[in-house]
Amino acid sequence: MSFSIKILTLYKDLNFSTKPDAETSQNERLEIYKNGVSKHNMSPSLDEYLLEGTKCGFALPKDSKETPDYAIKAGKYFFVQGDIKKDNLKEAAEALWLESIWQEQALDMETVYVRYINEDGNKAFQIFRKVAEEQA
Repeated sequence: MSFSIKILTLYKDLNFSTKPDAETSQNERLEIYKNGVSKHNMSPSLDEYLLEGTKCGFALPKDSKETPDYAIKAGKYFFVQGDIKKDNLKEAAEALWLESIWQEQALDMETVYVRYINEDGNKAFQIFRKVAEEQA
């Protein structure tokens, strides 16, 4: 599967809440994974790209006064989007990593953000990996 990897700049945080009484959009949710692939691992398995997933709740409206439980912070990210029905999430995570190596961009080695969105009946995933600070 071929994925189109982009470099994306978020100008505002994307905020999420796990509180059941918070006003959230059920069409957008976040999971955070740990990255298990080091710079020196030349043949990682697909499973190593997304380890120990944590459910981080649903999106807060942009004007929300609610304190978020989790956020994708403003900054520069490697980004890929895929169709939940057609595309493999782990293959997309691998493609993103390989593209960052090809472009010689250091990424945050710890965190992989996966945002799930549902728009007009279409379900997609989006993977965000923060570009390391020294290159931001």
